Amino acid sequence: MSEIVLLHNPPREMMDGRTSSQYEEFEKLKTEGKIREYGVSLDWREEINLVVDTTRSKALEVFFNALYQEPLPAFQKASDHGVGIIVKVPLDSGWLSGRYRKGHHFEDIRRRWPPEVVARRSELMEQFARLVPEGTSMPHAALRFILAQPQVSTIIPGAKTVEQALDNFAATEGQLPPEIVRSMYELWEREIMSDPLPW
Repeated sequence: MSEIVLLHNPPREMMDGRTSSQYEEFEKLKTEGKIREYGVSLDWREEINLVVDTTRSKALEVFFNALYQEPLPAFQKASDHGVGIIVKVPLDSGWLSGRYRKGHHFEDIRRRWPPEVVARRSELMEQFARLVPEGTSMPHAALRFILAQPQVSTIIPGAKTVEQALDNFAATEGQLPPEIVRSMYELWEREIMSDPLPW
């Protein structure tokens, strides 16, 4: 049995349970005992609301982190409907790990960002780093910000080594002070909300 089956970022029309037939198939698979639950991987609060309102999905994989908080207002609605939230891209493709700073040159998929976007992200990293409490690493601060959202069920950070995976687990051993969480909300509201970072 599969625990959860997720549609990965389908077109928005396929998220709508009123017009898409795959949800009926998922229900059949549940009845047959082949899957436990199903849901959708998505990026926007409007999509959360659509899936919650029109389907019986019980899991959502949501793009969310300190630099991308757009979906947050819909978290409580999902929780109120018994829908678990799995957070993806929690370290914003590595930026919130502290690995990339001013002047970094990318050779991988991140080459998609033009120099002005890299410069803006670099400045935001400096602002984020100033919010991190002494004795806390940037990745732990970023993950603890997400864990401070009570509606979040789990996080799926990437790890290229066993050491990175263990360090991600270690982030659960502490919490951010409420005033630091608030300051991270304020960073989003002040610097990013009205002018989102391109993905």
